[in-house]
Amino acid sequence: MKARVIIIEDEPNAQKHIQNLLGSSGFEIAVEATLPSVEAAVQWLEENEHPELVFMDIHLSDGNSFEIIEKTSLETPIIFTTAYDEYAIRAFKTTGIDYLLKPLTHKEVNEALVKFFRTKDQYFKEWMAKSIELKKYFQSDVSNNKNRFLLKSGNEMLPFHADEIAYFFRSEIVFAKTYDGSQFSVNNSLNQLQTYLDPNKFLRLNRQLLTNIEAISKIRPAHGGQLIVELNPKHHETVVVSQERARWLKNRLGQF
Repeated sequence: MKARVIIIEDEPNAQKHIQNLLGSSGFEIAVEATLPSVEAAVQWLEENEHPELVFMDIHLSDGNSFEIIEKTSLETPIIFTTAYDEYAIRAFKTTGIDYLLKPLTHKEVNEALVKFFRTKDQYFKEWMAKSIELKKYFQSDVSNNKNRFLLKSGNEMLPFHADEIAYFFRSEIVFAKTYDGSQFSVNNSLNQLQTYLDPNKFLRLNRQLLTNIEAISKIRPAHGGQLIVELNPKHHETVVVSQERARWLKNRLGQF
């Protein structure tokens, strides 16, 4: 069993200890990044495809790790690792699947990984439901969804309703493409836009693209369980959805 993992931990010895425990776990774990702060974690999550699992300390050098969840669209199962037990209730209101008190042991980490792989295989829909609840937890009022945007065209600013926008995409900077094929630059990041928009209407297909569900015209299978998504209007690059998100997308599009 394989998993792509990031570690959010500000103590170098603790970082190394977790990596050693993962390396000797018996599972095929690819640690994609070790991030020492809230700022570093937020930046990494904005610029990279989210991992399948996060090991997350709660107290970091520049703040509380719940800020990371608040500032990003993290929908990934989290194993919390901390020296404090008072955050357990809040942790399990997120996508937390385990809460390990330091010092971590080989047995505890292996049991948490077993729980993760069981969750990944058997309870996918439940975790996606929890992710939606997490967004609601940090966004106190769904009416805060942004329905109108001023998009820049030369020296002018043109008003658009969210329903007129087919998708937002990142290509060095972020652009919005409307259904008539027009393209406008946007000052916000895709993660920021995702928090503004109605999650029932706009879906994050990958780290480069946030699309109106109505703009998806066709999906087809690709290598390794991935999906190719065709958009209307057509996107200038092939849109690939990872194997991990393929089932999620099919469910959102109405597969039962």
